[in-house]
Amino acid sequence: MRLGYLTHVAGSAPAQAYRDTVTLAVAAEELGYSSFWVAQHHDGHLDGLLPSPLVLLAAVAQATSTIRLGTAVVVAALEDPRRLAEDAAVLDVLSGGRLELGVGAGADATASETFGRDHSLRHDECATAVDALRAHLAEIVPAAPGLGGRLWQATGTPDGVAAAGARGMGILTGRADAAPHLARYWARAAGEPRVAAVRVLGPGERPGALLERWRTDPAREWSTELLVQTQPAHAPVETHLATLRALVAPPRDPDRPAPVAPLVAALRSGPRRAPVPSGRAAT
Repeated sequence: MRLGYLTHVAGSAPAQAYRDTVTLAVAAEELGYSSFWVAQHHDGHLDGLLPSPLVLLAAVAQATSTIRLGTAVVVAALEDPRRLAEDAAVLDVLSGGRLELGVGAGADATASETFGRDHSLRHDECATAVDALRAHLAEIVPAAPGLGGRLWQATGTPDGVAAAGARGMGILTGRADAAPHLARYWARAAGEPRVAAVRVLGPGERPGALLERWRTDPAREWSTELLVQTQPAHAPVETHLATLRALVAPPRDPDRPAPVAPLVAALRSGPRRAPVPSGRAAT
């Protein structure tokens, strides 16, 4: 199982928060983490200071060479799909094919209002934007080979997981109760299943406690990657660095094959879904 780190890029000053984020990414790469993810926030929502994650990840790409770079997540309904596809493609080329593009419907109602969108329609608008994004990735310049297969959907609901699976997208989820839906995702997803479970290290909590919880986490057997985030998000960079260092000390989960018995049971519950062509919504 892979281990990644997620930061909400919070702090008292944007310039320092951005520099600290680059520092964290470099440290994560040196420590052997598989991926490094940043969250998008508009207008300081949840103390986050990063409205343009692809721009910051371009700086991270220049300071690193191997670690995969992820967005967790870009709010797809608030973006122009072609513009997002072009910016993502440039970053992917610049980084040598390391971008993991995570998108979601977004939870910030104020941001929806600011962008002139109806927050209640965000899930449908996200699905429309994702289909347009996938179609654009197949035709834009610069070409970003493989990026269409490195798209992720932030969701934990039955419908969201099923739709992402039908599109061949990976799943980003912070919900332990998503495990039953992830079982069906493994059985029916188009392409290779990818599940990144996001788990929080609480304020003052020792990293070992997170690993202990993870061993009995219902989503663990369906996950291909564990993404850790430290709270509070605005903690000093030294706190984030301490988390990074502590979590690589214990033995990690070995790479495991697909969980066969549960997978067989899930397969018996229904047929495997065929891929949804770019530009068409799942039904």
